Amino acid sequence: MIAPIHNMLALNPAALPALRIAATFFFIIYLLFGAYIFRNRHRFFDRDPNVDNDIPAVRRVRIEVVTIPWLVLTTLILFLLISFWLA
Repeated sequence: MIAPIHNMLALNPAALPALRIAATFFFIIYLLFGAYIFRNRHRFFDRDPNVDNDIPAVRRVRIEVVTIPWLVLTTLILFLLISFWLA
């Protein structure tokens, strides 16, 4: 039989509120990091004069390599956080 998620995350139900708040706090930090990357995307992903063959297609792939995993992880963490709050 599969144990409920709150039993896996905290054996003591009194610890659940603190864990929920901590998880939410770190999720907000994670989102702020994503906002920082988005605001400075030109500095990180624009043309680099020191790189040979730095064409727009390569720059687009660079953005996708960072953005797609970040969006997948954000969705996963959000679903886990919602299930954690509902537990």
